[in-house]
Amino acid sequence: MSRRAFITIVLFISAAISIWAQDVPQAPKLLLNAQRLRRLRRDRERKTPRWVSFENRINTVPDSPERGFELALYYAVTGDEAKGREGIVWALNHVTGRQRVLVADWCAPLLTAEDKQKLLILPFVVTGQISSQLMRDIWFRNVVLDADLSASLPGGNELSLRLASLESQNYKNPEELYAIFELIYTVRAATRNDLRDVDPHLFATLPEALLLSAKPKDFNTPPWMLHVAALALVAIDPNLPSSQFLQSWALEDAQMLREGPGVAYELLWADPYLPGVGYQNMEPWTYDDKHGRLLARANWEPTSCWIDISTQGVKEENCPPHWQAETVTFGHLTLIPMTERCLEIPHVSNRNDAVLVWKLKPGEGITHGTGKDKHTSAADAAGIWHPGSAIEGKVCIASH
Repeated sequence: MSRRAFITIVLFISAAISIWAQDVPQAPKLLLNAQRLRRLRRDRERKTPRWVSFENRINTVPDSPERGFELALYYAVTGDEAKGREGIVWALNHVTGRQRVLVADWCAPLLTAEDKQKLLILPFVVTGQISSQLMRDIWFRNVVLDADLSASLPGGNELSLRLASLESQNYKNPEELYAIFELIYTVRAATRNDLRDVDPHLFATLPEALLLSAKPKDFNTPPWMLHVAALALVAIDPNLPSSQFLQSWALEDAQMLREGPGVAYELLWADPYLPGVGYQNMEPWTYDDKHGRLLARANWEPTSCWIDISTQGVKEENCPPHWQAETVTFGHLTLIPMTERCLEIPHVSNRNDAVLVWKLKPGEGITHGTGKDKHTSAADAAGIWHPGSAIEGKVCIASH
């Protein structure tokens, strides 16, 4: 190769890298990484339904309670300085911790030092236990201020306990759930600390638990904040098999938010380029032995028998009479009530099959095996016992 040809190739590659670098947006510190910004800009160029709904809201709902968040997101994607400045003015005149910090971060190029200082002096009001939303807001501010993040690192164990509590209540506070997901996502991006490590099983099964916690009649029409919380959870770890089931459910056309405050959140988190596997292929049950909860449904139809067994008791919908006194199946799960002192555990030959015994007292002992090989196990906090594939034959309630 001649020297001139070599120089030409080098110059071409340098120019290509320069163009590529210019195409990579300068990402803010919170929630919007470079990859997400590129996706959002593609949505704008292609005028996707989510972008059209979002832009329509920007242009027609000036009194939105999420106006600061929406305008800041619009500026981050479009570079429209007028909208960005409008978002700054809105945030300076509204007491909303999360939105003020996002405006300070996403509209940073438009801020004066004085405006940034005003936005980041948040009106924190702490009464009793700090909420997940307030914990998130404080963390957001510290990230934007480049503060010592190690000093404010939230406790992962506390968040796992809050999630377990929310889960047992069927996520009746999706705002709290969403705040936890934003916090986990941001902590990992800023420090590489993964708060999920404190309870890997809980977080690994959380996407399927979120799916199965919905009663059949509410399955296709969840509250909008629960819908966007599901999308945010997928973004935390899209490679989890259970995340791919949740992704397919949350991206269904019937669930797409076309109006209301949720459209900006959906645009932010909904990534149609991520892999998804039809949730209909997921086993219709999940069991958490650590916290004592079983969620199961017979199938994915609106008339499906759905059960929720936890420390809070038993909830059911569409189930046949007397099901609690009989052996029932949910997918590959066989659920057996302990209605007598002893019962027979069936042989499990398929690795996908599972058996659970319930109707026990919390922590009650179960004996299994014969002679010198007799062992004792205990039910979980909800009175459920998982024998495991190696246990079969007669099992009995332990004598006191």
